[in-house]
Amino acid sequence: MATPPPRRRIKFSDLALGQRFYDPISAEYFVKQSESLAAMVSGPGDGRVSDEFEADDIVGIDLN
Repeated sequence: MATPPPRRRIKFSDLALGQRFYDPISAEYFVKQSESLAAMVSGPGDGRVSDEFEADDIVGIDLN
């Protein structure tokens, strides 16, 4: 099994619009679209369906 990239933990509210991040709950990557929505861009997501996030949700940013 591949080793996951190193990640920094950050609150969803601290992400910039358009920033890509990893959601540890769904184990998928998303791109932030607004202050409460992000689109999945890995796995079954095609970037068109949004998912809701809370401002204080902890997500990850790949350091590579």
